[in-house]
Amino acid sequence: MSEHQTNRQISRLLRIAAVAEGTTLLLLVFVGVPLKHGLGYSEVTRFLGPVHGLAFLTYIWAVINELSLSDQPRGWAFKAMLFSFVPGGTFWFFRRSIASAR
Repeated sequence: MSEHQTNRQISRLLRIAAVAEGTTLLLLVFVGVPLKHGLGYSEVTRFLGPVHGLAFLTYIWAVINELSLSDQPRGWAFKAMLFSFVPGGTFWFFRRSIASAR
C-alpha cells in the first residue's frame, strides 16, 4: 500500500470519527438530555452516554493519528479537539477545513 493510499484511509477514518462524534453529541444534548430532565426517561442517556464516549475517544485518537502521519500543524489538531466540545462543532470545523484546503 502506498503512502498516499494510507493517508487517504486515515483521513477517511478521521471523517467517519468526526461524523460519529458530532452526531452522538447532538443526539445526547438535544434528544437525550431533554428526555431525561423533561420527561424522566434516563434510558436514552444511559445508552447514548457510553456510545458518545467511545465516539469521542475514537475521534481524539483519529486526530492525533492524523497529526502524526500528515503535515497538519498542531494548531489544527488543537482546534479539531476544541470544536469537538461544541454541539455541531466537528461538522463546522471539517467543512471549513475542506473549504480552505481547496
